[in-house]
Amino acid sequence: MSVQSRRAPQMFTRVVAGALALTLAACQAPAPNSGTGSPVSVSGGAASYASAQQLLQSARVSPSPQRDQLSLQAAAILYDLGDAEGALDAVTLVAPEQLDDVQFARYAHVYGNLLTSQDEFFDALDLTTSPRLDGTWLQLPSETALPLRDLRADLWGLLGDLDSAIEERQQIAILAQSEEMIAENNNGFWQLLTQLPSSELRLRADESNSPMMKGWYELALLGRDTQADIGSQLAALNRWRQQWPRHGAASNPPQALRLLEQLAAQQPDRVALLLPLSGPLGSAGRAIRDGFMAAYYSSLNAGSATPAVRVYDSGTDRPFEELYQEAVNGGAQAIIGPLDKQKVANLLATEKLPVPTLALNYADSGRLTGDLVQFGLAIEDEARQAARQTYRQGHRQAMILAADSGWGQRGADAFSEEFQRMGGTVTTRRTFHDRSDFSKLVSDTLLIPESKAREAALRRQLATGLEFTPRRRGDVDMLMLLAQPQQARQINPMLAYFYASDLPVFATSQVFAGTVNRERDRDINGVRFTALPWLFESDNQTRQVIESQAAPAPAFARLYALGADAFRLFPRLPMLRQFPEQRVHGLTGALSLTADGRIVREQVWARIDKGAPAPITTGVERLSLPADAIELSGSGENL
Repeated sequence: MSVQSRRAPQMFTRVVAGALALTLAACQAPAPNSGTGSPVSVSGGAASYASAQQLLQSARVSPSPQRDQLSLQAAAILYDLGDAEGALDAVTLVAPEQLDDVQFARYAHVYGNLLTSQDEFFDALDLTTSPRLDGTWLQLPSETALPLRDLRADLWGLLGDLDSAIEERQQIAILAQSEEMIAENNNGFWQLLTQLPSSELRLRADESNSPMMKGWYELALLGRDTQADIGSQLAALNRWRQQWPRHGAASNPPQALRLLEQLAAQQPDRVALLLPLSGPLGSAGRAIRDGFMAAYYSSLNAGSATPAVRVYDSGTDRPFEELYQEAVNGGAQAIIGPLDKQKVANLLATEKLPVPTLALNYADSGRLTGDLVQFGLAIEDEARQAARQTYRQGHRQAMILAADSGWGQRGADAFSEEFQRMGGTVTTRRTFHDRSDFSKLVSDTLLIPESKAREAALRRQLATGLEFTPRRRGDVDMLMLLAQPQQARQINPMLAYFYASDLPVFATSQVFAGTVNRERDRDINGVRFTALPWLFESDNQTRQVIESQAAPAPAFARLYALGADAFRLFPRLPMLRQFPEQRVHGLTGALSLTADGRIVREQVWARIDKGAPAPITTGVERLSLPADAIELSGSGENL
């Protein structure tokens, strides 16, 4: 199975178990007596590869619709046994028009899961949202409707249509009766809603006419509070429960919230911050320190229990190992730092660290033990996220234009690797620099000169006048752009000029300068990009403290966000280790932990609309935020 989403394995594990039980319950029609066979009926407990083969054998000698029912039953068994190829062969024998409405719903569920396991997300969504289902929901038994709706919600969420996924979760909440299904749906709600910026959640909470959804939006705001420490979140959760005692999430809160009490008891009392405050990385280190301390004082002012923090300057000539040991000897129960990439590599080479350590950069490899976690602003995370998103949206042939900087080339490499791993093709890749002739770059990459040459040859051959419009190359269906704002503003208009206005453009966060200038950025209208949540968190208290006291330049804003997230992340690392599917929602992205101790960031998706960024929450993008609500950074260089 080749599913690339971090959530997808959970999705399949959850729905496959239902696929077998539901299909077996529906398809216990006996095969007609052909002289040698007896009626075929397989119970869930007896399901096996042999029983699936028996069903298929009976299907071959049975007329429709029994043949289709038996084939569907066999497909469900084979998929449950892990034989996706055999299940796909079986389900393709089914003629869906031969099934009644209830059977068709079960077919959509089984086949939809198989298509999803093949990364055919749009085909799966088309099947599970078939118009044939529209008028049948009321007649479907809940054991059939619930798993199908759950799959639909997962697919919409996976493809970025959060609004449709949320609506589907509302329908599931009405139908769900078992504690297990309610808990799973509440976790699904949480994963969807916490992808929305706080400003969007607050707007929806104010405008919602549904008590259930108003409660959910307010609960999700609690989870998206990127300034709150664990104690503050616990207090806020208790207040929410008092306000919403009958809400479905009051008795079955999402798993991430159920873990808060456990985390509160595990917090360290003393923390050491090891950052370069002097030397070449001093300005970056001071920005991270100030972001960390802004989050610290926000927590302290809220009356929450906060650890004692001691700051050490790692930018001096003193060996880092001595500084690290001094912090340990001083009683530090957790260490945050270093920032320098080589110092992270040195820690990685140490057999065992004396205290849990959160490094603020990445070495070239991970660490399987639980004593070192690496967290930073890697461009690779954004590029891989873009590769997954574009592939899920149906793009298969990518064109890459990348800046000749280190971050641009690393991003292009990461996008290419992830996109091709999923099954896509990078048709062409070009590198540019600030002094490039961008008109020639775009024209040559789109093969416009070749098109004009063909026209000239045809004109000479026919010796007559022709009406001719050059055509761009047809072997690409998207552009991945790794560019700074001033470069993107020159490249994007050239696409329309050279007959590629229909080519979707995706980019990383570097494409937006950080402050809204509608006149300047109208040249990148339509560009979709991965954005730091900081961009849409203008009401965040920690961000407001940072901006009022430090007034960071856009190029440093993301470093302040990194420091603030480090404060919020380190006490939650035990949760991420124990429950890898959980995320910490911060100012730099939704943060998850890999098995080898690397934090992966997933940012929000945004689109430049009328010269300003707007968050993408549905198939139809919402309007832009006010120009004065946005401030963000520029560079994405690893330190």
